[in-house]
Amino acid sequence: MRLKSIEIQGFKSFADKTVLRFDKGITAVVGPNGSGKSNISDAVRWVLGEQSNKTLRGMKMEDVIFSGTATRKPLGYAEVTLVIDNMNRQLECDSDEVLITRRYYRSGESEYRINNAGVRLKDIHELFMDTGLGRDGYSMIAQGKIDDIIGTKSSSERRDIFEEAAGISRYRYRKLEAERKLSAADDNFLRLKDILAELESRVGPLEEQSKKAEKFIEFSKEQEQLQIGVWLNSLARYKDVLREQDNKITLARAQYDDINDKTAETDRALERLAERSSQLIVSIDEARRASSDAEEQATRIDGDIAVKRNTIEHNCDTISRIEKEIEGLKAGDAATLSDLELKKSQIELKNAEIEKVDAKFTEVQSELLNLVSESDSFSHKIDELNRELNILTASTAELKIGLTTATTSAEGIKARSNDIDLAINEKTALVADCKKELETLDDELKNCDETVEKCTNSINGCEMLLAKRREKFDAIKENIDKLTLDESEKRRRAQIIEDLEKNMEGFAHSVKTVMNCSKRNELRGIHGTVYQLFKVDNKHAVAIEAALGNALQNIVVSSEEDAKTAINYLKATKGGRATFLPLTSVRPRHFKHGGVDNCDGYIGLASELISCDKKYDVVASSLLGEIVVAKDIDSAVSIARKYGYNFKIVTLDGQIVNSGGSMTGGSLSKNAGILSRTGEIEKLRNQADKIAAEIVSENERLKSAKEAIAALEGELLSSKGELTTANEDKIRVLGEIKRFSEQISAYNNDIAKLESEKKQLNERAEALALSEKETNDKICQNESKADELNKQLISLTGGRDTTSKQREALSAKAADISAQSFTLKKEVELLSASVLELNARINGQSEKADELLLEIENITKQNANIEVIISDLADQSAKLRERAQQSILSIENYNTERDGVEKQINDLRQSERERLGDRERLSGELARLEERKSAMVRDYDDTIRKLYDEYGLTRTEAEEKGIVIDDISAANKRLSELKGKIKSLGSVNLSAIEEYKEVSERYEFLSAQLADVEKSRSELNKLINQLTGQMQTLFISRFDEINKYFSKVFAELFGGGNAELKLSDPDNVLESGIEIIVQPPGKNISIIEQLSGGEKALIAISIYFAIMKVNPPPFCILDEVDAALDDVNVTRFAGYLRRMTDATQYIVVTHRRGTMEEADMLYGVTMQEKGITKLLELNVTQIEQQMNLDR
Repeated sequence: MRLKSIEIQGFKSFADKTVLRFDKGITAVVGPNGSGKSNISDAVRWVLGEQSNKTLRGMKMEDVIFSGTATRKPLGYAEVTLVIDNMNRQLECDSDEVLITRRYYRSGESEYRINNAGVRLKDIHELFMDTGLGRDGYSMIAQGKIDDIIGTKSSSERRDIFEEAAGISRYRYRKLEAERKLSAADDNFLRLKDILAELESRVGPLEEQSKKAEKFIEFSKEQEQLQIGVWLNSLARYKDVLREQDNKITLARAQYDDINDKTAETDRALERLAERSSQLIVSIDEARRASSDAEEQATRIDGDIAVKRNTIEHNCDTISRIEKEIEGLKAGDAATLSDLELKKSQIELKNAEIEKVDAKFTEVQSELLNLVSESDSFSHKIDELNRELNILTASTAELKIGLTTATTSAEGIKARSNDIDLAINEKTALVADCKKELETLDDELKNCDETVEKCTNSINGCEMLLAKRREKFDAIKENIDKLTLDESEKRRRAQIIEDLEKNMEGFAHSVKTVMNCSKRNELRGIHGTVYQLFKVDNKHAVAIEAALGNALQNIVVSSEEDAKTAINYLKATKGGRATFLPLTSVRPRHFKHGGVDNCDGYIGLASELISCDKKYDVVASSLLGEIVVAKDIDSAVSIARKYGYNFKIVTLDGQIVNSGGSMTGGSLSKNAGILSRTGEIEKLRNQADKIAAEIVSENERLKSAKEAIAALEGELLSSKGELTTANEDKIRVLGEIKRFSEQISAYNNDIAKLESEKKQLNERAEALALSEKETNDKICQNESKADELNKQLISLTGGRDTTSKQREALSAKAADISAQSFTLKKEVELLSASVLELNARINGQSEKADELLLEIENITKQNANIEVIISDLADQSAKLRERAQQSILSIENYNTERDGVEKQINDLRQSERERLGDRERLSGELARLEERKSAMVRDYDDTIRKLYDEYGLTRTEAEEKGIVIDDISAANKRLSELKGKIKSLGSVNLSAIEEYKEVSERYEFLSAQLADVEKSRSELNKLINQLTGQMQTLFISRFDEINKYFSKVFAELFGGGNAELKLSDPDNVLESGIEIIVQPPGKNISIIEQLSGGEKALIAISIYFAIMKVNPPPFCILDEVDAALDDVNVTRFAGYLRRMTDATQYIVVTHRRGTMEEADMLYGVTMQEKGITKLLELNVTQIEQQMNLDR
């Protein structure tokens, strides 16, 4: 992107249009002081949107417009255009060349344009944002701006320049916009909450008042309907009798009139009967629909009943299974009880045997003690041997008893294990059978699911299609309603305009008077008004109407005599004044100015833009022959000025430049546009006819859509029936699956318990076998020891064999008795343990039986409840079918009534034919009928008066309501009830209904708005945080780059030294100030203010060059930034500037030779005429190239 040219006209000292063209490289603008060099940079700054008068070196914005000189007039506007090459699309504008234009008028109006399209100042700022050319950019640097970036009082301006260089200006702009919107959203949020709080306090009470008022209106309307119906019933009775009396009386007085009246009355009766017949047809259709709906509901209820009956059957199967299980438990209890009794009797027998054995042991022990006392003479050793032998004997006896007990227990365990194996096999077989049943049921359930899915998909498809068809139906119907309204509106407007046309709305009273007299042939020679005789296209109607003005109402007449006659008529009738155009005296006017048709904006002569009968051409020429029609007011003024304001010019929008220079314009009057009435009427009617044709087409589409909906509804009803059946089958199958699954679970639980018990028995058997082996080993050891001890005793006892034998016999006997007693006691213990185990088993089975009985009771109650529900559903179904039957009976009644109505119609027609023969029979009863009629008329009038006094209705208006009361006594009873209810309501606020509706609607609307505001606040906060993060990241990155380049550029321009940029608050990057720290070579100065002006300027230039290294602008204007530099630094500055031209185009306003020498093009600014700037162009590069060629 580069600057191609600047076009300046009327800006400050540039009075004439001046174009400055630029190429790549450096362009220097030179000239003496006051010649207008800086006006070029001011012009660029101004066109880019500068609003500060001080920056533009003026007191007010009007000062930028050329103010004139002694020889030149001031201009009315200033205009500057930048032409920018946008081939690389750096600017967000889809054009290779972008024109930025600003124009300012002395009136204060300002225009901005991009590529000749009007835009806002905001659009200009956004277009150049982050390019370095923005309002805070660094593309235009003057001496004052040098101080801005390094001065201590310019931290905000310095910050703005760095933000523009970092490319975050666009983000900051968006952030500020978002914060402004967030602030507004917060204000709206608080305001809405306050309003909603106030509305909440009103909604509740208003709702109660509204409901009360609605009841009052409902009761009042019903009361009105009933009361009017009762009175109409009375009037109908009176009417029939009075009609009969009137007919008879009228027949006696005037036979012909009587026949005509009776015929008309019969026709009205026939119309009422025909209307009643139509009502009956509608009622029959409604009854049929009601019957169909009731039957459909009954069918659905029957389906529910079938499902619940299936549940009861499943529950009954469950009860049967539980009862079988209880019977099994009872059978087990009987065997267990029998075994328990047997064990108890065995315990009693064992206890008796233990008592006998204990008694015998006591006797043997006594005898043994006697023998022991006799053997006191034996040595101590014999006593010890005897004691050991006794201990061994007792131990051996106990071991033998334990061995016997273990053997018995092992046999019991083996028997129980066999019983468990049989039970497991039986349960396993039952589980297998249940699983087979489940497989069958799973297949059946799969089929049911497929059927349900198929039906569901079909229903969903039908419903979706039906919804779409209904949406289409509603859309067509809505479109028909809209088209009907449009047609009605257009025909109404056409009728209104036509009525205005007929009534000559907008015309003077005098004109209407003359035209009306002409229609009545009271005045002759009247041709019509100019408006009526001229035809004009709508696009020219406003211009022609403005051109004619009041002449539009002039009346064209045949001759002067006709005009005088009409004038005398107006004078005589005081009808006002009018202008007449006699065809014999009106003279044409011809346009005599040539070349006007070549002027910009010229449309044509007004007389050529209308059409009329040839004989009225003279009138058209007289009124419009010297009037020109132009495109707009600018064109009209331009043409008028060119021809010295010698003729009238009107614009297409009705503005007028009069001959002589005066101008008439503004908004159109309320009567404007009467010329286009005829065309408007035809246009509206054509549009209405087109809409009517479209309505016919849409009605055909509506009919087709309705038929399609009916077909789909039938299909949907069929699919729903299939789905109900499939769901019933599925529920039944699921019930069976649940029952068999519960049985499998119960059987598996039993198997698990049996296997656990078998495992415990096996463990006990293994333990008993090991114990039995150990016991046998101990018995063998004890017997060996006992033999050794006996041998020792025998050797010790010697000759005391007899005593020893007795003792041994008694000891053996005592040991046997002791072993027998021990064995019996162990058996009693085992039997007692068995009794305890049996009792526990009986108790456990009893508890389980109780649980199963409780489950049966619950299931029975559930069945009872279901039966109650089934009964209720059956009652509902019966009632629905009864309702359907009642609807069918209603249909029959309606049909019967309809037949009666048809019969009445036939009878009325027959009676109408017979009345002519009956008129002779009525004359004798005339006097009696007159008296009876008077009494009935009084009653009839009283009823009519009450009808009007109570409800403001005439009899005809009341009859138009179509209220019919079948049961008068019931109606009167209901009227009494309604009066009581209305009285019980008390005071009623009828306005509460509308007020509640408004308040509730406003409350809902504001609640929705509050939610929207809350959502907007959340989104804005999210956007602000996102923008802040992006700005921080981008600014830090670009700042570091600028700092790096600043250090390098400073060293190059100063020939050494150090320089850096620092953030005064690194923790707050986006608000931190920027400090400049420099140390020129050979100096130890830390305060910039202590440096010279040239050093300050060079520091500022270093900063700007560093910025341009990071984010080079497309072009840069340097306005005398080298003024404070010495020649050496100017050379350095110019040389460095040359190196920067690869990325940026430089325009330098300067007085310094070193800078001029580096320029590729020079513009010399002069002021040959005081106050007016002129330019001289010198292309240095081309001259140098030419000089090289010459050499």
